[in-house]
Formats: sequence, structure tokens, C-alpha cells
Amino acid sequence: MTKSIISCGVYLPYLRIKRDEYLSALGRCSAGMREKTVLDIDEDVITMAVEASRVALAGIDVSRVGVVTVASTGFPYQEKAQAGTLVEALGLEKNVLTAQHSNSTVSGTESLLTALSLLDQTEQPYALVVVSDAPVSGPDVDLEHGFGAAACAFVLAKDEPGLVFEGVYAQSGEAMGLRYRLPGETDIRDIGVKTFAMLDYNETVKGAVTGLANKLGRNLTDYRHVVLHQADAKSATALAKKMGCTDEQIKEGVVYPYTGDTGACSSLLGLCRVLESACAGDCILISSHGSGSGSQALSFCLETPVPKSVVFEAVLGYKRYISYIQYLKQKRSI
Repeated sequence: MTKSIISCGVYLPYLRIKRDEYLSALGRCSAGMREKTVLDIDEDVITMAVEASRVALAGIDVSRVGVVTVASTGFPYQEKAQAGTLVEALGLEKNVLTAQHSNSTVSGTESLLTALSLLDQTEQPYALVVVSDAPVSGPDVDLEHGFGAAACAFVLAKDEPGLVFEGVYAQSGEAMGLRYRLPGETDIRDIGVKTFAMLDYNETVKGAVTGLANKLGRNLTDYRHVVLHQADAKSATALAKKMGCTDEQIKEGVVYPYTGDTGACSSLLGLCRVLESACAGDCILISSHGSGSGSQALSFCLETPVPKSVVFEAVLGYKRYISYIQYLKQKRSI
């Protein structure tokens, strides 16, 4: 039985802040994005998840969705079956299999892999995967400068043409001190040692990516697009090039300069962008990363183009810029 992504949807908040606003207000900006997405006062990861899901489900018979998985590092409730909110908001059947993933930015690909597995346990042909995230930290923390917000959703199907899933390879290990959040806290912390963070990212992601290529008997040059987790402006591109990828393989999946760090969404948001220009026969590799540390690399091959209800570039262009003071108000920092 083949399993494919047959539809995808993206939601980006309407509000944006430019890097220049940080430079003007603070005299510096620790993040290399051009601009980033900003949650409005009445938005959170669940409202974004609903919007992205509606786009992905356009033209799909929702009564035939048998699986719903959802992922975020910033759910509004620490204990609650939040997939149920999506079931109600989207008018899905009540007897769907659900799963919820959190605690790490690798949860996005975890959610996708879970949905692929759960499809075997339902008679229905479709699964909905929703990844929505908006990392948070205090305005006095350098890490916060790059934090954005986004949601993406995918409809998976049994034995239908689309973006066919080929395989996965994972790498896990222990790396203390990188990007973490303690119980009862909302703000993300890290120890602020970029060299340590870069070393962990490179070793973990490279292990997953090269392991996947070896498992499938491929070289990275066989992939038309390679999309790595993007927590900053340079790490993903630098690592991809070290592994032998070309600019052509990398460029379409780059989203950080326009959205900032979208946490668990990162590589999956890049996948949505890639699907706008991908052609039948293209092989696509994506890899997530979660501090702590873990990475999952997934391989796909495009049999037939995935329908585009709302293209990434159109959503990206629908925006209004705000000042740094307005930004602090939106975050309830002042």
C-alpha cells in the first residue's frame, strides 16, 4: 500500500515585523531574517491550525478522514486533547483516530509519521496532519528575535497519486542545555553557546540525512529538493552545502528569511513551498531537528503535482507591517 500527500495548506499570520524594526529600536538584531510573522492578539497555534486545515481539506470529503494528528511546541493547554478542537471546528467525524505531539520541534515530522502509521488502522482513506507553532521567549532574550509563527496542514491518502512517502531514518542522542522550557514556563531558554548548538545540529541532522540516503541506496544528488530544519538564517544552508547539495537543491525550501523560526513547522513549511514548483518525478528530502537532541529525515517522490488551493507566495504577500512597540503590545510584553 502506498501512502501519499495529496493536498497541503499554509497559514501565516497577517502581521509582520521587519528586522529593521529591531535595529531601530534596540540597535541590534540577533536574527538574520528579513522579516517575521507575528500572531495577532486573537490568534494562537490552534486558530492557525484550523485555518491551514481548511485550506488543505478543500475539495476533500471530510467524512472520509479517519486520522487526525497535530503537533506544536506551544499548545494553549498543557493537558487537553486538542485534536478534538480541530475535529469540531472542521466538522470531522467523531470516531477519528487522533494523536498529539509536543515538547520538541521534531514533533512536526513525528506527527506526519504517526499519521502514516495510523492510516493502517482505519478503514477511511484519508488522514489530516496539522503542524502549528509559535515559539515564545522574553523580549530581552536574543533567541526571541527570530521567533515567528506559522501553520501547515497535509492530507494523506492510501493508494492515491501525489507525493509518495518512501522512507524515514532517525538520529537521536543527548545534548543538554540547548533550547528547552521548564514545567510551568512559557518562555524558551538556551545556554547561549552557538558553537555547541551548531555542532549538535550538524551531527544530528547529517546523521539522519546520510542514513536515509544510504538506506534507500541513493546519493543526495538524486534529490531535486533538500529541505532542512531552519532555526536560523545560515545553519541549514551551510550544512546542506557541506553535504554536497547545490544552491538549486536548497533554495526553494528556504522559508526562514520571510517567517523567522517557526519551530515544529520549519521543514514542513519549506516542503509546502517546494511543492509549488516541484514536477512529477522529483524526489524530495526533508529533515527536522529538535534540541535535546533528535532528527528525522523523510524521503518522498512526486508522482503527480499536489493541488494548490492557496499558494505559499500568495499567503506570504498578504501582510501588514507593525512597529516594534506594536509588536511588544501584541506579545503582551507592555
